[in-house]
Amino acid sequence: MPEFVQGLFDTTDFPPRWHCGSWSTAHGITHIVADVSIASAYAAIPLVLAFYIWRRRDTPFVPVFWLFAAFILFCGMGHAIEASIFWHPWYRVSALVKVCTALASWATVLVLIPIIPQALSLPGLAAVNKRLAEEVAERRATEQRLRESYEESQRFSRCLIDREERVIELKEEINALLRERQQAPRYMTQPPC
Repeated sequence: MPEFVQGLFDTTDFPPRWHCGSWSTAHGITHIVADVSIASAYAAIPLVLAFYIWRRRDTPFVPVFWLFAAFILFCGMGHAIEASIFWHPWYRVSALVKVCTALASWATVLVLIPIIPQALSLPGLAAVNKRLAEEVAERRATEQRLRESYEESQRFSRCLIDREERVIELKEEINALLRERQQAPRYMTQPPC
């Protein structure tokens, strides 16, 4: 294995890309800047995907996200190597990264094929939002009806208490009148203990 790894980084068979053909500085720098820019974007995308998966624990099909991240990361590595080949002609490493990119790409395709019907069966965001909006409206209407019912029961309860207090007052007045006439009170106005 160490010989294989050493062979990957052996550049004695190839000249740096600057010496293959007639590259102008502008042409070479354009390739290098483009490859480095693409590589850095391809490095950022898996980080963003990982952050999303980490924050949204309910994400469906998480393995597909990781396969996309690996595929994109290998694509970025390929571009980074392409940029460095202008100085270090490690075409063997480039080939290995391309093989890894191809494997990650096809693994992603093969995993996506059976998942697509499942993903298509999921309700669309618009349908979910519409259903949630309907549920929210229904719950608000129910809450409003409950609030009104509660307020009505409070008014009714207050009315009953007021009437009961008035009945007690009337009974006390009757009892007072009966006492003035020297008759026994007829009503009990205090609740029994």
